[in-house]
Amino acid sequence: MEYTRLGNTGIRVSVAGLGCGGPSLLGLKQDKSGGLSISLVRHAIDLGVNFFDTAEGYGTEHVVGQAIADVPRDRLVISTK
Repeated sequence: MEYTRLGNTGIRVSVAGLGCGGPSLLGLKQDKSGGLSISLVRHAIDLGVNFFDTAEGYGTEHVVGQAIADVPRDRLVISTK
């Protein structure tokens, strides 16, 4: 995974991020239990993605929270609105 600096903040973010909204809502529309969505977020982390875009309005924050619960906070950048 490639990384870049987020503006002048010095925060290192992956050039590929995971948007947690969109039409499928991380797959929650197909899998209401969230198991596949959690797997998707964890797989992204395994691939080196550290930037996640979520929002309360998406209805996916709980799934993102479950997926990242055991990941050290300083390894992730969470964007929310």
